Amino acid sequence: MGAELFGRLCASCHGARGAADTPMAGALVPKPARHNDGNYMNGLSDEHLFQVIKNGGSALGKSPMMAAWGSSLTDAQIRDVIAFIRTLADPPYSPPSG
Repeated sequence: MGAELFGRLCASCHGARGAADTPMAGALVPKPARHNDGNYMNGLSDEHLFQVIKNGGSALGKSPMMAAWGSSLTDAQIRDVIAFIRTLADPPYSPPSG
């Protein structure tokens, strides 16, 4: 489910494989996050990603170009998108133990 939602709602800016290599991404300043950059993305908590997706980039001091999806997606759908985003990371994401 997360892959389908990501493809429909996020890929135009973040790229189908998370490389932010689309024409739309090239036109944005600042550039969208590269979800395939595990060195960056793996340091972000699921809660941080959840808040950015739900409330938009400006809610966390990120780009206001990152839309808020909280009125369009349920919390469960946002968590599905996060689960998919985690599959894009190189090096691969390893959840914190605890």
